[in-house]
Amino acid sequence: MPLPTPINPGTVVWTGENPGILLKEDPDGPWSALAMFFRIFYSPAGRGSALLLYEKPDLAASLPEACNVMITDNEPMARYLMSDFIARLGNSPFGGSPAFRAVEVLKMTEGYATGDPRTRYTEVIKSDEVEVELIWDELGTPTALELPRELTGARENDLYSLLVESRKPAIILNGRTLPGRPVERVQAGIQTTTAFLYFSETWIKPAE
Repeated sequence: MPLPTPINPGTVVWTGENPGILLKEDPDGPWSALAMFFRIFYSPAGRGSALLLYEKPDLAASLPEACNVMITDNEPMARYLMSDFIARLGNSPFGGSPAFRAVEVLKMTEGYATGDPRTRYTEVIKSDEVEVELIWDELGTPTALELPRELTGARENDLYSLLVESRKPAIILNGRTLPGRPVERVQAGIQTTTAFLYFSETWIKPAE
């Protein structure tokens, strides 16, 4: 009996890291703050880093009224992610919030990771106008995911990733901690939270 081929015949949409933090003040209420970070190693628009931050998800406004921004060192890549990935995530709060329509793109001046993803991990992202620190604390056990497109947000691409949940995250904007806590969520039958590290994340468009 021949062994299965080790080559996935699909098309790579992008690959990299994609940690996020989604917070609520009331578990049954609206989102109070959202952050999704991308460290992309390959995409059709190149490589780079980008932070999508909604200080006020329910407000269709940006600076100075609300820090609803995308901070990036590769603007074409960031706009590709907004149009071809985030906008297609179905009912995701990132693509479905009023803030999505008002996002201002800012140039990243500095970005780096610190900590240990076994215990406490951080991403620091800076622009001339904004400084953000994302913190994932009280980290759980890693879970390897292989999700067919039917179990992903847009139901278009297969997902391969390493998931590490966080029970104690924080979004710190210009020295101020944004309000809210993570809430419970179920992804592909896995009980987790709305604060997570996604490492080795690869999206594949299945071959026809």
